[in-house]
Amino acid sequence: MCLISAGGAGHLDPLLYPWDPPVASGVMDGNGFRPLGLSAGLDEALLQAGAAPLEARSLVVSIGSNSSADVMRRKFANYHQPVSAVLPLVRGQLHNVAVGHSAHVSKAGYIAAAPYPLMEECTAVWLSWLDEVQLMALDKTEPNYRRILLDGDACPLEADHGEPPEEFSLFTSRWGVLTDGDGGKLPFLDQPALFGLLAGSGTGDLLAEGKSVFEGPPELVVEQLATPAVQAWAREWFSSAGLAAPVDFDGPCAG
Repeated sequence: MCLISAGGAGHLDPLLYPWDPPVASGVMDGNGFRPLGLSAGLDEALLQAGAAPLEARSLVVSIGSNSSADVMRRKFANYHQPVSAVLPLVRGQLHNVAVGHSAHVSKAGYIAAAPYPLMEECTAVWLSWLDEVQLMALDKTEPNYRRILLDGDACPLEADHGEPPEEFSLFTSRWGVLTDGDGGKLPFLDQPALFGLLAGSGTGDLLAEGKSVFEGPPELVVEQLATPAVQAWAREWFSSAGLAAPVDFDGPCAG
């Protein structure tokens, strides 16, 4: 099993959210990534990396930037105590769950992904198995989300490696997901396309300027959205303009 260098990302451009996932299923190991062969086992890969086995880890499904090894390295490195940099990341398919955008703006100025239940939908996801400290570190970075437990029978999860799990965790937005104003949930879009859509809503004026905060070159939009005052305004506007819909996973998908 070869160890591929991750290349080390510098600044993560908010306009490129959710950034690149691995090119194949494997195990993040420090600044490198160990891709798995078709017959390779995750426990074997973890053993080779000197890390905790799967049975000592919690399965979390990612639909956004947590599928990027660079993002996870940053999150682990910024935690207040040492965190293992060994983490399995495996491709998967999640049924009865769709992906849109959370009805809030992140500190960096992008509008992150958020899941919601939708029967018959199938979504490409990434699976990660985190040890206890890794899970605490990840939870610390998600103040706008809550981690919930989903049932593998109601929301089947298929993975490139391993058997379908009976249950797993997923982060869902505390603010709901963005809609088109008529009840339809917006699909997941790249940031410039989403900004253009929001600018065209006609109701996104910021204070007395008479201009949509989402209008203009995407680089300038991100810069403006990265300020706390604009983030607070946007969250309130999404709600007051009818562009935010609550998300309820307490029905058939709940664990």
